[in-house]
Amino acid sequence: MAISFDGTTKIISLSTETTLSVRELWSRWVDWLLTDDNSKFLPAFESVGGNDIDVSAGTKIPIYAFLVNNWKVKPKEASHTLNVTDGILLVSGGGDPFQNTNGSYIVRINYQQPVQAITVSTGGTVAPSASEMRSALGLSTNDLDAQLADIQADLDNPDQYKADVSKLLTVGKFMGLK
Repeated sequence: MAISFDGTTKIISLSTETTLSVRELWSRWVDWLLTDDNSKFLPAFESVGGNDIDVSAGTKIPIYAFLVNNWKVKPKEASHTLNVTDGILLVSGGGDPFQNTNGSYIVRINYQQPVQAITVSTGGTVAPSASEMRSALGLSTNDLDAQLADIQADLDNPDQYKADVSKLLTVGKFMGLK
């Protein structure tokens, strides 16, 4: 893999790659950092993940590599598609992790990200109506009204709610449920 690091310009150059493994990029940077006096330069990455989930199955938590300190990745000087695999490459604080080539080449970036769980805030959506909630939960009007009344009673009397929860926890411990 032909990856080079320039600590002065903060450019990570890919000279032959059409596939960029984020895990491999991180590893090559660590190797570079530990060579000669490269540790004098500001770090290029911060990362999370990469931990084993199941060693026997070879599964790992995807690596999230965040470019920091204005480092950028520069694709090879040719028209091509760069496939980014084996992790998630981001810029800390947002932005594009890639720098344009010097020539007038067309470089397409194809992110082949691992499966991940992401929470998305939809903001501004309209809450479902009571009848839509009843329908979704398969409840009659009376069932939902009774459950809402129980919730309101808990909100109106938090001390009683805490006592009820405490009793449940004590009974659970007694039964060995922990």
